[in-house]
Amino acid sequence: ERQFTQARLLRAVNAYVRDGFLPETVRDRSRRRETDDRLPAIVAAIKGADPDITLQAICNRLEAMRERTPRGRTSWQPSSVKMLLERATTLGLLLQR
Repeated sequence: ERQFTQARLLRAVNAYVRDGFLPETVRDRSRRRETDDRLPAIVAAIKGADPDITLQAICNRLEAMRERTPRGRTSWQPSSVKMLLERATTLGLLLQR
């Protein structure tokens, strides 16, 4: 069974467009996804409620809330929380300390 590689997929798409089975717009670049501010807002609220909370404690709380990571996993890492805290600060959801 042959698997689709990027090159094979592009050749197939180009052939379908050439033969009129797909519109020309299929080859356009897709738009960038809008960023979701929900996770930074949740992390900012947790940090705002307890400014001395550790990254690991935020991880534990997010897991207890059954919040999924940005990649869809159930287990949180402190580095992911740190990234979300930085994004929350950039978005103005959290004051810099």
